[in-house]
Amino acid sequence: VRVCDSSGNCNSSNIIAGIDWCNNNKNKYNIQVISMSLGTSTTYAEYCDEVIPFTPPINAAVGNNITVTVSSGNHGSTTQISAPACIKNATAVGAVDKNDDINFDRGGDPPGFNRNKLVDVVAPGVDINSTYYKGGYLILDGTSMAAPHVAGMVALLQQYKQEESNR
Repeated sequence: VRVCDSSGNCNSSNIIAGIDWCNNNKNKYNIQVISMSLGTSTTYAEYCDEVIPFTPPINAAVGNNITVTVSSGNHGSTTQISAPACIKNATAVGAVDKNDDINFDRGGDPPGFNRNKLVDVVAPGVDINSTYYKGGYLILDGTSMAAPHVAGMVALLQQYKQEESNR
């Protein structure tokens, strides 16, 4: 479900509507996972459930057995992550390079990717060939590249469990 405009800008009401759509159409489309490659410039050292408007729909999705993977941010913080990855029921995703190095210097200011004790898992996020919102493909870095890797893994594991139990 696309919630951002053609320039890559996303507003809260569209994001909430997108999560709600997934919740409302879970059974119709067999929705198992939501991947959110977006975040705020404000970062958090602790869970942020009380201050983030995405908390109720993310909690509803998780309660509906939909895993919600969210990128942790690219501000280089080793103590804080971006919202909505800081929501307790979200699966916060950090990034590593192809050598599994979490301290990768991506040349940004500050370098590196956000991570702290709230990050649940890390995945490849450096030199990823990705579709680009302006069209075509581009080699990109960041936790927004890592979150879809985790979402894909979740979908494969859920498919395996469904086939294993003949559902």
